[in-house]
Amino acid sequence: MFESLKSGWKLAKQVRKSISGNKKLYLYPVITGLISGIIFIATFVLLILEVPVTPYSDYYYILGIFLAYVFTYFVATLLIIAMMISYRGYRSGNPVSMGQALSISRQYSGKAFEWAILYSVLLMILRAIESRVRGIGGIIIASMGSFAITVATFFVVPSILDYKLGPIRAIEKSVETIKSHFGNTFGGVIYIDIYTLIFTGSGFILLLLSVVLAGAGISFAVILPIIIIAVLLIILGLILNFTYTNIFKLILFDYINGKGLPDGLDENLINSSIRRKGGTGGFGNMPF
Repeated sequence: MFESLKSGWKLAKQVRKSISGNKKLYLYPVITGLISGIIFIATFVLLILEVPVTPYSDYYYILGIFLAYVFTYFVATLLIIAMMISYRGYRSGNPVSMGQALSISRQYSGKAFEWAILYSVLLMILRAIESRVRGIGGIIIASMGSFAITVATFFVVPSILDYKLGPIRAIEKSVETIKSHFGNTFGGVIYIDIYTLIFTGSGFILLLLSVVLAGAGISFAVILPIIIIAVLLIILGLILNFTYTNIFKLILFDYINGKGLPDGLDENLINSSIRRKGGTGGFGNMPF
């Protein structure tokens, strides 16, 4: 187990280096974050201004939040697909512009929307259970549920990209891939989380420092630059995590399905990070 985690850690470091050569990839999480923020801000403003206080108000709020989830994950899924298309083009030596990648991703709109609905339903159910169970039990259930969803859906977006599967079949393909090819091998994801935590963690520490300084009566002119740096560090950490995690999934998925590895990645590391149990299964030819 620890050897596979170590291999995954080293592999993710190589993935990070391969991505750093294509700075345009970092634009996808920026756009995703901006659009997601606009959707949620608009949703809450509309709910506050338009929903009257009645015995049914809670249902309107739940519906509004659910729709915000759906459209957020729909947009995020399409942008992740576009980012993966862009990375594949960069990897193969045939660069794809952002406009071209977004144009290609539109053909997946139906599957992406279906996936966004299912994923939003799963999250709403998890939140409902969490709100019903108080204390440690609620925390445990929420943690286990989130972990189960994360693992089961690990390769869903690459599955949609390559095979245009519906949400249920994409989850089945994701679980099948993990069961057939992975041992205890999330070392790469752990590395990515720890690496990006350096930025987000530093940002939160600086925010806490600014609160302490404000409480001590320090001038706002001194605190403001600290707050700006903190926010920028948090945003940077989120951008890097989004990019590295999704490209790391794509690279593993491609290798498992016989597409090879990008230049600069050590095949011995990936072979140490996965185990094979038979064939890859027949899903036809992939479009990219």
